[in-house]
Amino acid sequence: MRFIRFATLTIVLLVPGVGAAQSQQGSGPQPQAVSTTAPEYTFTTFVRNWTRVEAWSFFEPRPGGGDPDYTTFANRLFAGIRHTGPRHEATAALQYVQFAGLPEASIGPGPLGTGAAYFDHNRRSDSRGIYVRLANLQVKRILPGLDIRGGRMAYTSGAEIASGDPGVESVKRMRLDSRLVGEFEWSMYQRTYDGIRGDWSNGRALQGAGVALWPTQGGFEEGAGRTMTAVRVLGGTFGARASKPVRRPELQAFIYNYRDTRAVAARPDNSGRGASTVDVDITTFGGTIVGAYSTGSGRTDILLWLAAQRGDWYGDSHSAFAFAAEAGYQWPGVPGTPWVRVGWNRASGDEDGADGEHGTFFPMLPTVRKYSLSATYATMNLDDRFAQVIARPHPTITVRGDVHWLRLAEPADLWYAGSGATQRRGTIFGYAGRRSGGSTSFGTALEGSADWTITPHWSINAYLGWIRGSDVVRASFAGDRLTFAYFENVLQF
Repeated sequence: MRFIRFATLTIVLLVPGVGAAQSQQGSGPQPQAVSTTAPEYTFTTFVRNWTRVEAWSFFEPRPGGGDPDYTTFANRLFAGIRHTGPRHEATAALQYVQFAGLPEASIGPGPLGTGAAYFDHNRRSDSRGIYVRLANLQVKRILPGLDIRGGRMAYTSGAEIASGDPGVESVKRMRLDSRLVGEFEWSMYQRTYDGIRGDWSNGRALQGAGVALWPTQGGFEEGAGRTMTAVRVLGGTFGARASKPVRRPELQAFIYNYRDTRAVAARPDNSGRGASTVDVDITTFGGTIVGAYSTGSGRTDILLWLAAQRGDWYGDSHSAFAFAAEAGYQWPGVPGTPWVRVGWNRASGDEDGADGEHGTFFPMLPTVRKYSLSATYATMNLDDRFAQVIARPHPTITVRGDVHWLRLAEPADLWYAGSGATQRRGTIFGYAGRRSGGSTSFGTALEGSADWTITPHWSINAYLGWIRGSDVVRASFAGDRLTFAYFENVLQF
């Protein structure tokens, strides 16, 4: 019955979108730009609205646990202005989020899905908030090849270098962006950053970027937009763009330091010890290789990503690693241009919670849903082997199917979930863990999604995911099946 209700509500949301989209089609080009005194100066307005309905049937808890079955509704309105000139770009934007039907009894053990996470953060079924999403100024060519941006800005690790190769960029957007630092894009409240960023290019192949950032509250937290001054990220990326004539891949080297001293009484690890405040100081460094090459009648792509960590975790020494090895092949001349990819992603876990050494990879502030479409597990203490197929049966339609074979890296560690810091103070770190039961076998996830761009102003997308849990899931839950579906209507102008 709950999925019948889900389908009915989907239609209700879709129908109002038709009239809104059609009215926008008659309003002129999108986005609208108005020139001022000189042609090289432009003033642009932009508006985008997401309406989403989610239906969850989480793993069935043991007696006394929370309700795993619920449907939630949300809307996010993003509106802003941008002024550009030969030597500058200024951007400002507000965002308003409104929920309805967040579940009040879907916690235990832990939040049972994203709707429960929103309620756990805000303790109200109609969570809502308005806040400044962007407010920044970029000064171009402040020195030869150097641009500086300051203020409240978006930032995505892995996306600093623009390769100019569409094949490379497709792989990066899907499988490299936000592995370490991202905007929590899929969550309704999202995350943004206050700070400064510098971008340098020698005008040819070499590029670099450096940042000093303080994230805002957000993700599941309705008090979004408030700067978390106790969380600081310093980082830099340097690389060489892909070069087709010599078939050279794009190369990147990166380093980030994450310091967190929030007044949050939580310690997400397997030590069994509590904490009155966060005490984390971790440096992550590594490199990436991304390439896309014409081979035979199609295109081959590769991605290799390696990260190592050193630092301090609540007074314990921290040493961890993660890697991704992925490859794909696409047939451009075949109807639907099918693209098949396979990969192995692994993030280290901790072997012993009592030995004074912490070995769980800590992905800092990622957008976890890029790598966990169900948002049910984080890229910590995880071994994920997957295969996926992407196709475009029509120029306006993209479909995707994934299968993931999931295991924990270490049986003595936890099953983690989350996407990094969400609040300045309280009891929610942003990551949390459930016990493993001494096993590494998590389960199998099957996932499918479809995106349809109906007009330049109107698109819809949908997702359906199913997980068959194994021993790790059964250690905490009576049931071992999870289903998650959502539908989203997007208007922009």
